[in-house]
Amino acid sequence: MNQPVMDWPKSLMPDAFRGLDVLQSVSVRGQKAARLLIQHGVWDGLAGFDPIVAGTFPINLDIDGSDIDILCYCPGFGGFEARAQSAFGHLDGFGLHHRPATQHVGPAIVVRFVLGDLPVEIFATGTPSQSQFGFRHMLVEARVVALLGESFASDIRQLKREGVKTEPAFASLLTLGGDPYIALDGLYDLGPDALRDWVRAAINP
Repeated sequence: MNQPVMDWPKSLMPDAFRGLDVLQSVSVRGQKAARLLIQHGVWDGLAGFDPIVAGTFPINLDIDGSDIDILCYCPGFGGFEARAQSAFGHLDGFGLHHRPATQHVGPAIVVRFVLGDLPVEIFATGTPSQSQFGFRHMLVEARVVALLGESFASDIRQLKREGVKTEPAFASLLTLGGDPYIALDGLYDLGPDALRDWVRAAINP
């Protein structure tokens, strides 16, 4: 009798990363990040733009100097830019710029400021937040860490302290060839068994 195909647990499914619950539960630094986002009105200020905290904080791979990365969805940039200026323009280090489209990512608005000692970067595009590369990469990274454990996570943090970006750090330890951002995204649709088999083959060639 064929065994059913097992999917990821709820904690590793996309909707688990909505809101601030994961950030508040993952680590002390995550709790601090969530508290600052609430206290300074950042989370409320992004209401209506499908904000999702992505990057390293929600998956406990952040190091000193890591940004709080927030992805937003804005089909029209005008409303988002006005909101960002009015809601965040008074915050320390505020800056806003338009990033032109690249081969794989459409045009974006990038907003930066600092909350306490934590830098924040908001990346807003016309692509729904959960479909953006930044979110898909984070989910793959969370799943890989869940499969390989804290020793692997520690190795990623060490590479980051040496100046390696997160996706290239994963690509290096998993021997991913080519563009690390595209290669990592290619693992997004794998279920637990398939990703486990792939990872084992990658680290034990």
